Amino acid sequence: MYEGLSSPNIHTPENIPEYASIVLHYPSASIWAGGTFIMTRPDAYPSKRLNAEIIHLGKIEELHRFQRNDRFAEFGSMVTLDEILSTGKSVLPKVLIDNISTIGSRLITRRATIGGSIATSGFTTSFPATLIVLDATAEVRFMKKKRLHSKWMQLTRLLDKNGRITLPQNGLISRVRIAFTDKNLQVFDETGSFMNDPENAVSVSFAATLDQDVLINPRIAFTFPNHGICYSRDIDNIFTTLRFPLDDSEVMTLESIIFTFIDSMFQTLSPLQRTRTKGLLTNIIDRINEESLTIPTEEKNL
Repeated sequence: MYEGLSSPNIHTPENIPEYASIVLHYPSASIWAGGTFIMTRPDAYPSKRLNAEIIHLGKIEELHRFQRNDRFAEFGSMVTLDEILSTGKSVLPKVLIDNISTIGSRLITRRATIGGSIATSGFTTSFPATLIVLDATAEVRFMKKKRLHSKWMQLTRLLDKNGRITLPQNGLISRVRIAFTDKNLQVFDETGSFMNDPENAVSVSFAATLDQDVLINPRIAFTFPNHGICYSRDIDNIFTTLRFPLDDSEVMTLESIIFTFIDSMFQTLSPLQRTRTKGLLTNIIDRINEESLTIPTEEKNL
């Protein structure tokens, strides 16, 4: 038992104004959503800090709401990943469904929340990158001059220069909005274990519309759990200039450009992580090449 250990103080607000009041009194309090990440970390609990303050969001009804229309689905930040699958599997983008399906068993997805999966501190899950390639937006609540403010922001705007999702001080994600998409190329792929071997794990999220031999509005993002997310609009723009299928020299040039950007952000990737990243990128390029060579069904019947 740790010397001087004391139990944390648990705050359970039932609405957003109560949350704001607690944050004003305890600005350094930790926010607890589903708890699936912290409970898997060695020595995470009991806390070594004296008089630790925890704000549990589970009783805030607003954060559990889900609604949809013809253009998008909107999830409160306490909606679990399992609830996302059960309520939107038939309409949500394939890349999102595939991502959730790889995160873990239902024991995990029934507890893990969409907000917690985005805002996990000190560790990056694969989920934010998928939301980024889908151009998702989040409603962020934050304190300013002792008042609670609200602002809708694209997930890309929450990325800092180190590839980490960063919220304003005492910031809280309250809602996430995901637009429906008809992009005909959507890929999520992951290799290695994010939870058991984060130093060597990597995932990639990709979405685009392939129109004959060109990509329209492509987006690609890599996630390195202990480092952050590698996303660049410049890389997306390079994809739009290419005509598929690519030959070997064009593939090598594209890979070199992408790895130059990755290396500029993360200089300490493990050799295995780099090899796996190249493999994931190669798989995506092969998929695009293959799709660009496929003759549409209606043309076969002419």
